[in-house]
Amino acid sequence: VFDLIGGVEWQWGVAVLLVGAVTALTGVLYAMMQSDLKRLLAYSSIENLGIIFLGLGLSITFIATDHAAAGALGLTAALYHCLNHALFKGLLFLGAGAVAQATHETDLEQMGGLIRRMPYTAALFLIGCLSIAALPPFNGFASEWLTFQAALQTPGLESGVLRIVIPVAAAVLALTAALGAGAFVKVYGIAFLGRGRSRHVNHAREVSPGMRLGQGGL
Repeated sequence: VFDLIGGVEWQWGVAVLLVGAVTALTGVLYAMMQSDLKRLLAYSSIENLGIIFLGLGLSITFIATDHAAAGALGLTAALYHCLNHALFKGLLFLGAGAVAQATHETDLEQMGGLIRRMPYTAALFLIGCLSIAALPPFNGFASEWLTFQAALQTPGLESGVLRIVIPVAAAVLALTAALGAGAFVKVYGIAFLGRGRSRHVNHAREVSPGMRLGQGGL
């Protein structure tokens, strides 16, 4: 867009912002309703793609209105969140796979107490949950914070429309972050804390060193 097309229009940025905001909010709402662990993680990926699109929309908008530094910040936030999402979502999916192999379950309602049965996987899954919930000092916080910083660069804009749209997009990002954190508090609490709610879960064992190494690397 920036190099091949040349000049960009701020209306394109607004369109991408709106798509990103709707995608992020819809993804996290669907994630909160899931009881299947892998399906919940998949809907969470939709949410994070929306966050990436918010950063891209901010970048296009600012560059189109001759605010190159703010545009670079938005693009950096989007690219950084792509990298961070690959890391923490890869970790969470590997953790979900380890849980599925050890318990033969992906239904959260059938889990519980896995922190005692699978302490290594539980610790690494907790790191993934803290990252995706955008809590400091983990990587998910760093890239979402950069996106917020880009959205706060509105005072330099002359367009009244943009001064309204961008803060609304930032508010949606804040709401999405809060709902996402709530969803993963629920996931960890149901799956790893409390007592096991099925025979398979009560007889679960920690996965092989190779599977633990894969999670640990991420």
